[in-house]
Amino acid sequence: VDIASHIVGQPITVSWEADPNFMGAFKANLPGHYRYQQRLFTHFKQDGLPAEQRGIFLAGDDVSFTAGWAEGAVTTGLNAVWGVVNHLGGSTPAGNPGPGELLSELGPIALD
Repeated sequence: VDIASHIVGQPITVSWEADPNFMGAFKANLPGHYRYQQRLFTHFKQDGLPAEQRGIFLAGDDVSFTAGWAEGAVTTGLNAVWGVVNHLGGSTPAGNPGPGELLSELGPIALD
């Protein structure tokens, strides 16, 4: 796989501690954060995004609905792997669908 050909910009470094909304070592969803958490959790399915916004895949308990638990890190890791495979043109076996194929059925709902 020619990964270098998929890199379209310079890497950046983000210091979360410099963000005014940084919540410390353990992230917690506050009232009203559901829409943001839903967007973070489902970002791995990027077919609805403009082409220039595709190709970054996040994983970890911070983007899961089970913040602070290893389960959230594992599930978002699996989601990110599916996203990378899909982004590079791969797919899962028909008899074993990945999280992207089941997202509309099993994923969190989007609020208006």
